[in-house]
Amino acid sequence: MNFKKVILTLFSALLFSSTVDAQNAGKITGVVVDAETGETLIGVNVVINTTTKGTATDLDGRYTISNVAPGTYTLRVTYISYATQLIEGVKVGDGETLQLDITLQEETEMLDEVVVSAAAILNNEAGLLRERQKSIAFSDAISAETISKTGVGDATGVMKKVVGASVIDGKYVYVRGLGDRYSSSHLNGVELPSADPDRKSFQFDIFPSNLLENIVTLKSFTPDKPGNFSGGLVNVNTKSFPESETFSVSFSSSYNTLSTGQQGFLSQTSSSDLLAFDNGLRDIPKAVQDLKSEPGFTVPSETAARFDPALAQTLDQFTTAFNSEMAPMMRTLPINTSTSISYGNQARLFGNALGYSASLSYGRSATNYTDGKTGRWQLIGGLDESNGLTNLFDLDDSKGSISVDLGGLFGLSYKLDNNNRLSSNVLITQNATHYGRNLSGIWTDEVPNDIYESSVISYTERSLRSYQLQGKHVFPGLGNSQIDWNVSLANNTQEEPDLRFLTFLRRTDPATGDEFLSLSTALIQRPARFFRDLDEESVNYFADYSLPFRFLSGNTAIFKTGVYYQQVDRNFTESRFEYLSGTRAPLSFTDFMDNVNGYFGYTGIVETESSGRPIFGNTLRDASNIKNTYKADKEIFALYGMFELPVTSWLKVVGGLRQERAEINTISADSTLEIGSLDNIDLLPSISTVFSVTESMNIRASYTNTIARPTFRELAPYTTFDFVGDFIFSGNAGLEQTLIKNADIRWEWFPNVNEIVAVSAFYKDLTNPIERVVRVDINRAQTVRNVPDAQVYGVEFELRKNLGFMADMFRNISFSSNLTFVESRVRIPDAELFNIRINDPDADKYRQLTGQSPYLINLDLEYFNPNSGLSINSSFNHFGDRLNSVALGAIPDVFERGYSTLGLVASKSLRNGLSVKLSGQNLLDPDIRLSHELDDEEFIYQSYRLGRTISLGVSYIF
Repeated sequence: MNFKKVILTLFSALLFSSTVDAQNAGKITGVVVDAETGETLIGVNVVINTTTKGTATDLDGRYTISNVAPGTYTLRVTYISYATQLIEGVKVGDGETLQLDITLQEETEMLDEVVVSAAAILNNEAGLLRERQKSIAFSDAISAETISKTGVGDATGVMKKVVGASVIDGKYVYVRGLGDRYSSSHLNGVELPSADPDRKSFQFDIFPSNLLENIVTLKSFTPDKPGNFSGGLVNVNTKSFPESETFSVSFSSSYNTLSTGQQGFLSQTSSSDLLAFDNGLRDIPKAVQDLKSEPGFTVPSETAARFDPALAQTLDQFTTAFNSEMAPMMRTLPINTSTSISYGNQARLFGNALGYSASLSYGRSATNYTDGKTGRWQLIGGLDESNGLTNLFDLDDSKGSISVDLGGLFGLSYKLDNNNRLSSNVLITQNATHYGRNLSGIWTDEVPNDIYESSVISYTERSLRSYQLQGKHVFPGLGNSQIDWNVSLANNTQEEPDLRFLTFLRRTDPATGDEFLSLSTALIQRPARFFRDLDEESVNYFADYSLPFRFLSGNTAIFKTGVYYQQVDRNFTESRFEYLSGTRAPLSFTDFMDNVNGYFGYTGIVETESSGRPIFGNTLRDASNIKNTYKADKEIFALYGMFELPVTSWLKVVGGLRQERAEINTISADSTLEIGSLDNIDLLPSISTVFSVTESMNIRASYTNTIARPTFRELAPYTTFDFVGDFIFSGNAGLEQTLIKNADIRWEWFPNVNEIVAVSAFYKDLTNPIERVVRVDINRAQTVRNVPDAQVYGVEFELRKNLGFMADMFRNISFSSNLTFVESRVRIPDAELFNIRINDPDADKYRQLTGQSPYLINLDLEYFNPNSGLSINSSFNHFGDRLNSVALGAIPDVFERGYSTLGLVASKSLRNGLSVKLSGQNLLDPDIRLSHELDDEEFIYQSYRLGRTISLGVSYIF
């Protein structure tokens, strides 16, 4: 007998049988909550009736009964002081994971046992209670169930359904029209650093939708949250324990009418650009780094090098080490593609549940415009005497770009038992954006008879690494009190290697009519290359303790207290190299008229005189300015205490106090410059009430104090600009934080499952808001400064309604809309107002808040047929004119003009988890326009279109 074959046969049979069992066995899982408060309940027994198979809910109120054979069952749900509930008709299919959320009612003399049908609660009513009605703050919650129906692939698509939220550049979320300064982004309760260190907003497109538990947007502050927001706090919660094994792969490709296959301005690429990494092509050349590392090294001048062979060799080596590409060239832009893969499941480790999930995403997209316009304007004389604005320059603007995004999200969660859980998350993102820009036209103000040309080559590489470890612990012996804690580490980098600016003039000799090129440094800056590196490390800790107790009304109240700590350190360096034309070079810039980049290859030693002395073409000098290198640090420590008090069965009061101490320092390498610093201790009170008119209707009101702090970039003194000749921007070391008083009121009604009607009103009073303004001491310069005060107030309307009430044929169609109307005003600083009133004595002393839209309109019409798996969604968005930047003197400010966007998405589920999606985005292709307006005449500041995008995607989920 061949024992090897026998063992192999037995093993195969066991494997097959276990596989069959695994395939046939199902699960029943869900959350148990209190029917009155919506709070999750710990330790509830959920058993299949007349059997011993069952479990108890864990610290999240979740239960899972595994290895359930296909069939129809009755569940028995029991909990001390709550009525026993029998759920009949629970059908478990072959290998199915059945989601069954349960609400329990407190036991009374008239209520001993409740019998319900499973069909009546499969609509996730408990989830709806948990997301919106139990919230102690003004919030909008999008559940996993709603996310799955949207058909969107990432969190930004979901955020478009939140009232008052707008998605900027496809990645950044603004709430109530307020800019990123007034928003805060969190992952599983921990604040996320931005992947763009110059902005506070986070890029939400990295979160795949199928791994999200929910997205909750808080619009009012409670003391258990950081106090640095006013518009909204967006918290993305990932699934800790996938209910069942989930695996998905998706791929999509899109065609854009202005970029795909078209010619756009770009520069040479490296072999690793496809992975959002530069392979060293754009680094400072090693020869230059070696020379600069020598003690006391300075770049020799051309004059000194002509008379010293050693210096000549050094200058030649330093100059020729750089590549010659200074102007972008026309190149073919690629088709847009994106792909993602994710996996999640549960396993048993030492008899307890281990949940794990992983997701990877990749996207590559191109944008392009070749018919853009850029202009700058000024007012000559008094406003009452003017017939319009005088043009400074009017340029044709073309820009091509390619962006690559890599993202990874990994989660691990382990239940030590039903009362203790440890979780960890790792978030990794890598982004690179490569663009070329060319501007050409008449610079009326300086050289009206010449053609002005300016170009930019830019490559920006960003990375974010975030690591979280968190725990949740419930103590049944201490009144079910609970401790939640979290430790988070993050590293954030941004590199801008070899940012190149080139500006020159095309001139005509009046005597001969011949055209020639000029690099006249009297009017324009020399051609230059910048190398910028930013590295930021952050550490976050927090711990929350909550203690339930019986209040006077007999209902459960909660006392909550906790601590929070954040430490952030940033290093920023900038190197700058400028080109100098050779004084004795036989060839001039004009000789390279047909090949501008060839001129920047005409460098170093190009000839030798009869005397043996070298003749130099272009040379480079190190023009780095130490003031543009800085270090920054931030330390925040907070303590808080708060109560949730159910005064009666229909009135809840939530109040408390948070103390935050913040120390921020930004120190330039130039010791003569002022240190940008803040050292503030703030007491942030919060009080809110929730009045339950009926079981499905609430009235909320709150008053809170919050703050908005300046960013490191705003405190740093270093200077940037978009192109040579444009406004320069520099930070301000003297900034103070903004203090904000917030008042909110909301009426909300949940008439049916997934239906909401809500009306909200809000008012915000800002002291020392930070605004971008024109410097009155330096021409064509902008900075940020505190203005005296500002007020923002508005109303929001939300409606989500199934149209089945009209006729049965419309039961699969849902309509949702949210409208936000906002008024804002900022008091103009006295010095700026004085300059304005020189030419406009009647000028108002107030203006709009920068970035604030007066209104936002979002409309959404969705058809979803669960039987056929067909979903069609159309979405429309429009915003009102919003202030982009403040202009000089009495010149009207620059506004981004409102425009409409329209998107259409159709998806169809096929068999075995396969689905296809066809979508059209930016179908109206609006003119994106920034402009001044005077006497009903518009003066273009910048204008371009981005084209329509049609995409086709395929996904597989099982």
